[in-house]
Amino acid sequence: MRCLLTLLLWLAAPALAQPAEPAPEPAIARPCREAAEARPPQRRQIARCDRTLRESATPPPLRLAMLMNRGVALLNAGRPDAAAADFDLAIKAAPGLPEAWINKGAALTRLPGRSAEAVALISHGLSIGPKEPARAYFARAQAHEGAGQLREAMEDYAAAARADPSWPAPGEELKRFRIERRKVLRG
Repeated sequence: MRCLLTLLLWLAAPALAQPAEPAPEPAIARPCREAAEARPPQRRQIARCDRTLRESATPPPLRLAMLMNRGVALLNAGRPDAAAADFDLAIKAAPGLPEAWINKGAALTRLPGRSAEAVALISHGLSIGPKEPARAYFARAQAHEGAGQLREAMEDYAAAARADPSWPAPGEELKRFRIERRKVLRG
């Protein structure tokens, strides 16, 4: 069963997600998907998703998709700690799901002092092979920036632009960078 959400954040705009839902969607999953798609999600939407996850005995693939969606909603609501906890549950349930690793990294990018850990998580997700590598490179570029690693950030923005040439966000970010070449005197 395909996940209800393939999330990779491109953080040029506040925590945007790209939900991809299969048809038909089980009614039980709807509250979490709707919360993930809301910009920003309302507390009542997240609460409905919470209740659905708490009250229902859903099959593991569907529960995984609902956790991913709730994590997206929490991140969009400005709650990166809670989002990271949902992505941890998703990683535990499906360690081979690259988007769970990448999403957790994107959440940690929003927390002070966690950029280096975010880079490692997103890198692991990239090594597994995400469905949208451009989004993953973009998220890692932002984590690199947060860690003060500007050369690596620029390289990842460029990788994102190569991976999806039709997506303008990486190119826009690359415009902020300037390469300076200097002569080095050897004495």
